[in-house]
Amino acid sequence: MKKIIALMGCVIMVTSCVNETQVNNPAFQAKFNDSNWKSQETSLAIGPNGGLIITALRGNEELVLTTSSANPGTYLLGTTNEANFASYSLKSGINTTTYDTGAFPGPAFVTRKLTSGNGYANDESALTTGGSGSGLVFRITVNSIGAILTDTIKARGANYVTGDVVTVEGGNNNATFRVVNTQQSNGEVVIEKVEDGKYTGSFKLNAVNDSGEVVTFSQGIFYRLPLN
Repeated sequence: MKKIIALMGCVIMVTSCVNETQVNNPAFQAKFNDSNWKSQETSLAIGPNGGLIITALRGNEELVLTTSSANPGTYLLGTTNEANFASYSLKSGINTTTYDTGAFPGPAFVTRKLTSGNGYANDESALTTGGSGSGLVFRITVNSIGAILTDTIKARGANYVTGDVVTVEGGNNNATFRVVNTQQSNGEVVIEKVEDGKYTGSFKLNAVNDSGEVVTFSQGIFYRLPLN
């Protein structure tokens, strides 16, 4: 008798899980400033440039994600490529506050090495010059000719803008990095797979308004969204 009751319990649990999956298929949800955020209505379309436009609505809120392509891949936000873009708007009465991942000055968030240079030494606090801001510092390791092999950001500095190019001091002063995005405006949309015309992926972002206030979406997912 106990075995029968246990078996029935397992069947109920499995049925519950199946129903939950069906309810959440398709799905669009995330953490919004550390609170759960789930779309009540989601649409997906192909934009004029061939990329995705995902529009998620919840009450008086709207989150829009756009990418430069509809192919699987990672699309960085807050960069000079504004085809990869996110915006969040909140309506309150007749007023609407909008946050987005457009260019905004701030501490460097993601950087990309352009040239490795030579003549450098391993350095825990490699200073930089150039760009719109100041204070960006790297930890670097180098090879036998002093070319930079690895780099991590030690200090993000301030007042940089997307696309800034900085030079690492020392060596032959010929190692350069580009500021990909800044701390207030960044993120990524990842299209993981496309099956039967339905899109699955993930996203995270920081978006900023004109006053410099930032909202954060983290642990975002979209699951089997069909084209509208």
